[in-house]
Formats: sequence, structure tokens, C-alpha cells
Amino acid sequence: MNRIYILLLILTLSIVSCSKKDTTFSVTNEAVGPVTKATKMSDLETIFSGPNDSLVKTEAGNYILYEKGGNDLMKLSAKKNDKEVIDHIQFYDDRYTTDKGISLKSTYQDIQNAYTVKKINNMIDFVIVLVEESEMYFIIDKKHLASEVRFSTSSRLEPMQVPGEAPIKHFMFAWPL
Repeated sequence: MNRIYILLLILTLSIVSCSKKDTTFSVTNEAVGPVTKATKMSDLETIFSGPNDSLVKTEAGNYILYEKGGNDLMKLSAKKNDKEVIDHIQFYDDRYTTDKGISLKSTYQDIQNAYTVKKINNMIDFVIVLVEESEMYFIIDKKHLASEVRFSTSSRLEPMQVPGEAPIKHFMFAWPL
């Protein structure tokens, strides 16, 4: 009887360990899908050569990844002084999700629940939310802010001045160089 239990345990463990998690739309500090910090811009055409991907190089030397069917997935931009180094990635598809569950479908409250807000940069039409735990940053349209801070770029924004229900407009990632 014990042999049956041991065999079932070994079989269960081998099945669980063999199942590989799909990381295609995963965003972590180490990788964005198949792209890592060590990936060079020239490697992208090889990485995204599959039948479901379409990689287009822009005049500026950036790459935009499209899904079969034409949906924009992400834009990969090179560093200004080294065109081989990926500087930052902008996500267009809401399936790209951080390891803490944040995506383009998330709100500012979701960001606050998952991360520690390090700083909020006050721009003309939007705010940039930087977090402590990662080099990810989130853009929120200022139309969601109260009028006393919406029309000012000189006032410093505190995390509590951004409404929790404010949706993420853009989601970006940059590896530290």
C-alpha cells in the first residue's frame, strides 16, 4: 500500500515539475517575455521570427512587435548612444503583466497595492508613477486628477492626490544601465 502512495507522489511531482509556465507576456525585473537585459537589438529579429510574430523596424531604429492579425504588442527602443542596447520597452497589449499582476487594465490603486510608489513626476498632460521595487513606470492621464493639480506642472504631487480609480494609460519598463 505504501508503494502505491510513493508511486502516486512521484508521479504527481514529476507532472507538476514538467509543466512549464508560459512567460510570453510576463514582465519581471529580469525579463520581458523572451527578452532579457542581455538581449541586443540585433537579436530581436531572431527571437521574434515565429509564425505569430511580426517585428517592424522603425526609421528611428526602434522595433515594434505585432501579433499575427496586426495587434500592437510592444515597442522596444534602443539607447541613444548605443543602438544595440535596449533602453526601454513600452507595452501596448494588456496581456503583459508584472509578477504582481499589474497590466494596462490596472488602476493607480492596483499599483499602490502591489508596489511602493517612489515618486510621481508631474508633466503637462500626464503623471509618471515610479515604483521602488522595479524599473517599471506607469503613465496616468492628468484628466483623472483634481483640477487644482491637473493644470499645474510646478506643484509636487503626493501619492494621495492621484485617485485610486485612475487607469493606467501607458506601461513601460527600462533596465538600469
